[in-house]
Order: sequence, then structure tokens, then C-alpha cells
Amino acid sequence: MERHFPNLENNVDKLKKELQTDPNISRVRHYARTVPRKVPSAAKQYFLDKLPIVQWLPRYSPSWLASDFMAGLTIGVMLIPQGLSYAKIATIPIEHGLYSSWLPAAIAVFLGTSKDLSTGPTSLMGLLTSEIIADLKDEYSPVDIAAAVAFMVGVYGLVIGLLGLGFLLDYISIPILTGFISATALTIGFGQVGSLVGLDDTPETVFDIIGDVLRRLPHWDGPTSGIGFGTVAILFLLEKVGKKWGKKHFVIKYMANSRAIIVLVVFTLISYLVNKDRDELLWAISKVDTNGIAHPKSHSGDLISKVAARAIAPFVAASLEHQAVARAFGRKNHYSVDQTQEFNYLGVTNLINSFFGAMPVGGAMSRTAVNSECNVRSPLNGIFTAGFILLTIYVFSPALYWLPKATLAAIIIMAVIHLFGPFSLIYRYYRVSIADYIAFNVAFFVTIFVSSEYGIGTAAGWAVVWTLLRSAFVKADVSANKDSRGDSSSSSRSSTHDGTLVESTGTATRVRTDSVGVGVPEDTVVISFKDALFYPNAQRNKRHALESVQLVYPSVGSPNYRLDNERSWSVAGERRLERLRRERSIVMKDMPLSIVVWDFAMVPFIDVTGVTALAELKDDIRRNLGNGVEIRLVNLVRGVRARFERAKWLLADADGSRVIEGADLVFPSLERAVWDDRECLKGVVSEKA
Repeated sequence: MERHFPNLENNVDKLKKELQTDPNISRVRHYARTVPRKVPSAAKQYFLDKLPIVQWLPRYSPSWLASDFMAGLTIGVMLIPQGLSYAKIATIPIEHGLYSSWLPAAIAVFLGTSKDLSTGPTSLMGLLTSEIIADLKDEYSPVDIAAAVAFMVGVYGLVIGLLGLGFLLDYISIPILTGFISATALTIGFGQVGSLVGLDDTPETVFDIIGDVLRRLPHWDGPTSGIGFGTVAILFLLEKVGKKWGKKHFVIKYMANSRAIIVLVVFTLISYLVNKDRDELLWAISKVDTNGIAHPKSHSGDLISKVAARAIAPFVAASLEHQAVARAFGRKNHYSVDQTQEFNYLGVTNLINSFFGAMPVGGAMSRTAVNSECNVRSPLNGIFTAGFILLTIYVFSPALYWLPKATLAAIIIMAVIHLFGPFSLIYRYYRVSIADYIAFNVAFFVTIFVSSEYGIGTAAGWAVVWTLLRSAFVKADVSANKDSRGDSSSSSRSSTHDGTLVESTGTATRVRTDSVGVGVPEDTVVISFKDALFYPNAQRNKRHALESVQLVYPSVGSPNYRLDNERSWSVAGERRLERLRRERSIVMKDMPLSIVVWDFAMVPFIDVTGVTALAELKDDIRRNLGNGVEIRLVNLVRGVRARFERAKWLLADADGSRVIEGADLVFPSLERAVWDDRECLKGVVSEKA
């Protein structure tokens, strides 16, 4: 006899239906079907991305070799005094600055995605390392501590790079980084004053150093002060000469860029001639002692555990500086830098370097700028840099024994003085956003009076708290028609023509052909931002918006149309766009881009980082898609517009009577932003075509 359980059967049917319609299960089934098919091609692309030399070396032109050789040699010359100086800041034997310098250049040839970036010891890494050494030097040697910190910086870099977690560093805003670097520049500079004038046992904090040095003015050592201030004077004069006449003659430019090595050679020679026959030295010398590169050495497990947490601050500082410099020069020289791969490169470099007694390393602005000025053509220049440093370690280093400590101190002071944020920039933070100005001051003063670790951590904490408070006290805008006889007067757009729309949110940007409420011509793109533009999402919005536009519109002045000796060394960015077009079945438009409309309807707030990111986006659009592309803004709320204007961004109302040259137009509606004054663009479009 059959027994029926209708309730049970109904429940089973409901369960089946729930399982069939469950979105998470559907997503798993979708991935189970598609992932196995994509694994081979994805794995191939993954390994190609992790070894960039495979992509650029086949395009290498023999005519580039001379430029790469001169650039590599120049950076090698610069790295000698800088490596020695920054090792002195780190309070390790200064020859380890040379040991820290050759491997980063060599590894960059294979793993780097920036032809300009020079990685090696930096003043910032020297200071952060010295703070950790000061706390642990009673238990371990300074060299072992510095190497352990480098090891952990490498581990963190690889973890962030391999897992794609680089977005976490977006929570460190530009004002925080400026305050932190400015404070470390002062700390480093004043920390060298004692060596500059021949005083021992100077305090550690900036204001204590100032008071102590002035109080002991009668005890300044005359010969040491002469060497120190003489070095400062020559460095200053060579810098000024280079700025004034460097563009007129290559020799003057090269001497100005190599001014540190010039004073190093001159004063080392003077020191040798003066002190070689003396029983008592006239001034303190560095006594550099190298016997070839250091032998590989493993790290102590106990030491690694003690520096693991302390190494987070050096990693954050190195990564932010490294990525910012790489990105800036990639934009300047028209090629794309792979942020994730740069984390991998930074990780591998520090990891391997640490076994050779090296301090943590990162990208340096000064060396990178010189590399770019030398017209470097590819990462191959790193081979020549590494070769020159190795030659110095094995052949020239005995001469460095007589290098005066005062000369090293002067080189450090003149190098870090340019790191302090200009007062005009600090005032700009104050004008644009009081929250960013406070973040700058928190980072600056906590770093000065407490430590670098607390400085950057406290400022980042303040920024997060401010963001939460701002979100908690958002008020809704309520609008109603004042005329009670009518309905509320909100304008409705009746046209439903299809157009290209780029939607930028905090997490994604996409291109789609969709109804945007108005008809959008073929040569126009609308970028609609969907949230506040501020430090956690500004760079991501910028990157995704630019890439999304490039997917749809042709590049004007593409490297494919240059002469062979002028073509770009890197095609990684172009190939990525081509791959994404294939994967997403995107067909490029035949017409070049003429107008980009930024729709701020859903942007209630913007900060300094957001304004900076939009300035970069505007510049990148014109660099890649045509210098005549017009940027138009719409739906700017009063507060956001005020911040643009306080940031000295030229804006003009489309209906205004004043004509401001170079200003971006602000329109009262999206329809007018898309369609107004299109006749004047015909010449621009035909010129691009």
C-alpha cells in the first residue's frame, strides 16, 4: 500500500527550485564550465605578465643600445655616492649600500615594467631601517637586522603582487604621503648635521638637534666644516649651472646630473693627499672596506619574527614611492606600467637582495628623473648599471677608504632637501580640503616627534575615521515645487537614443552601449562617476575609465605608426587592450574621440587625491586619444566645483560671458554637454582622421 506525504514532496520541490535558482550555485556551475577551458590560455598569459622581458626584447632595436648604455652608466655613477650615503643613514657599514645596489638593476631587466625607474637604496628606506636597528642592535648586528627587514619587505611585496592586493595601499592618500616624506626629509637632513660640522653624540629628534648644534657652535671642527660646507657649495652650484645651461650642452648636463660623484672623487682625493702621511686624521673618513660582493647568508628565524611587524612601515613607504615614481614616468613617456608586476619585482628584488647583506630598496625619484633625461630606451640599461657597480666593488672601492664623512653628510642633505613638500602644495591642501590638510599635519608632526611608523599609521587612521564620520552625517537633499498647484518640477529626458557610456564606480568601470537619457554621437563618451571621488577609489576610477575609453576608441599617434628607432619599447599596454577587446567582443569605433563628458550627478564629495586623479585622467586622455579632445563637466554640485576652483582648475560656464583660454566648460545639463557647439569640432575630427 502506497503512502503519500504531500508536505514532504512539496518541501522537496521547493528545495529543488531553491537550489536551481540560487545565484551562488549558478555562479559555481558557470565557473565550473568556463574555468577549465580558460586555464591554459590564462596560465600562459599569467607567466608572460610575470616575465616582461619576453614581451619587449623581441622589439628591441640595436640603435637603442647607445642610449641604454649611457643611461645605465649615468645611474651607476649616481648610485655609488647615494648607496654609500643611504647606508650611512641606515646605520650599517656604508659598503653595504653598494651591495644593495647592483642586484635591483640586474633584476629590473627581467621583471621590471618601467624603463625609467631606478630601484636601489633610498633615504626613506635608510631612515626606517635605522629606527628598527636602533631598537634591536643590542641583540643582533645592524647588517643582519637590515637584511631581515629587506627579506620581510620582499615577502610582503610578493604576497601583495601575487594576490593582487595592491588596492590596499590606496588608503594612503597623497597628502599623507607628502607629510610623511617631508618629515622624514627633515629628520634625515638634520640627522647629518653633526657629521657635517664634526660633532659627535648629537640627539635624535629634529628640534633637539637644532638646539644642540647651535649650543655647541664653538666646538665645531674647522677642517670638517670646511669639507662639509665646501661639498654643499659645489653641489648647489653644479645643480644651478645644470638648470640654467644643461639644455644647451650635454657635457654641462652630464656634470650636473653626476655632481654627487664629482664631489665624492674631488674630496676623496683631497682627503687622501692630506691624511695619507698623518698619524692623526684631520677629519673623519668613511673607511670603506669591500672584498667583492657579500657571500649569501641565511636569516635568523628569531630575528625575522621580531622584524616582521616592524617591516610593514618600510614596505608601505617603499611601495608607495616605487609605484608613484613608476606611474609618473610611465605617463610622461607614454607607456603603461603594470602595478601588480611592480609589486612582484619589488618583492623578488628585496627577497634575493636580503641574502647578500642588503638594506631594503625601492624606486628613487631623483635617479629615475635622470634616467628619463638620458633618453633611456628600455630596461636593458640595468645591465650596464649593475656592471658599473660591480666594477666599483671589485676595482675602485679601495679609493673610497679615504672618503670624508662630512662629504657623505653633505650629499645626503642636498639629496633630501628636495623631498620636502613645497609650501605652495601644503597651502593647496588647506584650500582644497581641510581634512587632507589635517592628514598632512598628522603625518608630518607625528613622524617628527614620535616615529615614522606611528606617523604614517596615525595619519591613515585619521583619514579612515574622517571618511566614516563624513559618511555617517550625510543628509538627503529634498526638492519640491514651490507652486502647490503643480507637480514637482523635475525635468525628464524623453530621448532614448543609444550611446556609449562609461560608468565608473569605486570598484568597477565598464563600457557599454546603453540608454543614457540623451543621444550620444559616435565621437563622444560620457563618464558617469557613481560615488564620491576620494583617496580610496580615485586612482582605480582613473585607471578603469581610461582603459574603458581606450577599448572603444582608436589611439591617435599610436606607437605602431612611428619610425623604428622611435617606436615604444613596451607593447604590454597595447596587447592587453587587444586581448580585452577579443575577450569582450568589443569592436573599435572608426571615428576618433572628440568629446569626453564627466557626469558628476552622483559625486557629493572630492578630495585632493580625487582632483589629482582627474587631472591625470584628463592628461592621459589627451596623450593617448588626441590633444584636441575636449573635456566637459556636468552636474557639478557647489561643494565639488568649489574644490576644483580652489585647486586652480580652470572652469568656465558654458552660458557665461567670459571666455577663459584653456578652461574646461561646465554645462547645466547632460544633453547640452553632449550636443552644444559641435560644429567647431569638425576640424579637430578631420585633423585626427
